[in-house]
Amino acid sequence: MTLNPIGVVRSSVCERKGMPSLGAGAAVELYPEYADGLLRFEKHSHIWVMAWLDQAERDVLQVTPRGVTDRGPEGLHGVFAVRSPARPNPIGLTAARVLGVDGTRIEVDRLDFVEGTPVIDVKPYFVTRDMIFSATNRAVGKPVSAAALRDSLVMQASNYHGEACSGLALAVRMVEHFRTRFYGMSEPEQWVVHAPASRPCVADALVGMTRAALGRGTLRLWGRDAVGFPQPDCVPQYEISAELPATFEAALAAPEAALFAFWPAPARKPHQSAE
Repeated sequence: MTLNPIGVVRSSVCERKGMPSLGAGAAVELYPEYADGLLRFEKHSHIWVMAWLDQAERDVLQVTPRGVTDRGPEGLHGVFAVRSPARPNPIGLTAARVLGVDGTRIEVDRLDFVEGTPVIDVKPYFVTRDMIFSATNRAVGKPVSAAALRDSLVMQASNYHGEACSGLALAVRMVEHFRTRFYGMSEPEQWVVHAPASRPCVADALVGMTRAALGRGTLRLWGRDAVGFPQPDCVPQYEISAELPATFEAALAAPEAALFAFWPAPARKPHQSAE
């Protein structure tokens, strides 16, 4: 097999240890001889970028992934079960949002490839083929910090809702609070969500972060201006404040008291209404 690089990654991150877990703003700089491959590229908002991870180990089959605290045998995962760069053929695959194209330079929102990484292919992300919203994963680890958790939640919510608004930021802050307080920043094995029917942006963001769905019975739209995450022994509830910050940035940075009032209400018996 012969692989011919079609370009390189341009990133401010030059060392693997300095790369954030979700990547950083970057660009794909194609070589001039591949310019014709960009014909009608503007049809697509997102792309898959495939890169050759030239700094990765190729003789390792088991690793301890980032976010797994058990450094012993119980923390080991096979490389085919994780996204580790160490693997027999170190091909990296990352989905990215296209921010703009200038000649043969494709600016994207984030890549987890360091500066100078060889790019071996660029493919469009097809919503009709690539989006499998019902897919499931068991958590491999947990976020390394509160900032990493928030960054991940914002990305998940934005990928589903499509825009960064104050309602999305509000939902992020509630899920962030819930996961930190009840699960040490990890995720529950099964999400159940009660979302306010009057706030579609909040509901969208919650779906994006939890994968809850009406058809599977894990999402309920209710008449209260609140969000609930039912648990076996309580129903943590987030009553939304009457006056909220108007922008995404302001809501993401606001004190919790300015966004919601929280209390872990006792779980209701099955015959009792949650209204």
